[in-house]
Amino acid sequence: MTETKSTAEAWMGATLRLIVRLAVYVGLILGGFYLIGRLRSLIATLFLATIFAYIIRPIAGWLARGRTFRALHEGLWRAMILPVPRRWRPTPIVSMKVRRVVASLYVLALLFVGGWYSVKFLVSPFTAEIQNVQENWEAYREKFEDLEDSLSSWYREHVKPTYRRWLEHQFSASNGGGSVQNSATSWLGFGIRRTGELARHIVEIVLLPVLAFYFAVESRQLKHEFVGMLPKRRRREVLRMIFEFNQIMFSFVVCQAILCLIAGIVVGVGLALIGMPYPVTLGILAGLTRAIPIIGPIIGGIPIVLLAWISQGFGMAVGVLTFFSILHFIESKFIMPLMVGDRLRLHPVVIIVVLLIGQEFAGLLGMFFAAPVAALVRVMFRRYWLHRRTSGEHAT
Repeated sequence: MTETKSTAEAWMGATLRLIVRLAVYVGLILGGFYLIGRLRSLIATLFLATIFAYIIRPIAGWLARGRTFRALHEGLWRAMILPVPRRWRPTPIVSMKVRRVVASLYVLALLFVGGWYSVKFLVSPFTAEIQNVQENWEAYREKFEDLEDSLSSWYREHVKPTYRRWLEHQFSASNGGGSVQNSATSWLGFGIRRTGELARHIVEIVLLPVLAFYFAVESRQLKHEFVGMLPKRRRREVLRMIFEFNQIMFSFVVCQAILCLIAGIVVGVGLALIGMPYPVTLGILAGLTRAIPIIGPIIGGIPIVLLAWISQGFGMAVGVLTFFSILHFIESKFIMPLMVGDRLRLHPVVIIVVLLIGQEFAGLLGMFFAAPVAALVRVMFRRYWLHRRTSGEHAT
């Protein structure tokens, strides 16, 4: 009787400990999701700064190792310390760390200057066409009125009255029931909210290059400071995980750069073949906007379609829109999963599935970071779960 009672107590204790452990795990998972939701903007800023750091580091390292760069800056340093008395004069040799910092500043400045002049170069076709529209506004107004009349007649002829009433009701409901006061109040509230969000994003945009610079220059020191807070028995595997994460993110950035290059070349050649003006400029625009998470092709396609409409007419705009739709479908459903999957060693089907999961949990940013996060989860799963299971089977 005593043995049965002790066995029951042991079973109850083990069950209670299992329940408590599961509750702790569930609480940690829910708390993690809550923190990710609250800190989503900060996490996105850190990820984007990391991506810029992966762009800066290899270029800065290549510059810092160059003989010309070293000789030039050592000569400048000697010229700067020349007025200092010889006995107090520091060594004229510039260390590798200092050269890397200076090279990173050069690359960061080059990115900003190049971005500024790229924007001016890319905006020039649109400013020229806007000026053309202003000079020939009467002709364009007649064109827009004819298009509006044709669309209205098509709407009245092809859309059934039941559907038209439903659409008009939905439009009226979305505008506050047609009340001017309600519409003005809603637009005022929307403007205030958007102003607050814009101010917050301006702070993040200002901090982005600062974080990218420190990630590029002080990444090793940051890594050692983080690992130094961990127990000694965990440091080796954490360093290994950081190395795996670096490899994954670098491969992801390289893949995105290749996709941007492909998009720019294909769009430029395609627009030249269909007779669009400024094909080189618009191809560069499409390639650069491809780097924007998920919606980049849409952001690059809208002004190009509008430019085609203004400069070449509605038929050319439809042709350009069709070309962009086909290109975006092929790129997002075939090329991108294949290339990202090959770089991150994930199957294209897995890439598509994790993109959908990321969109469900975190929207556009979730889709952008879904592939590298999935690759990191795969590494952790193989290292901790499968390794422990195989080790346990060998031990038994």
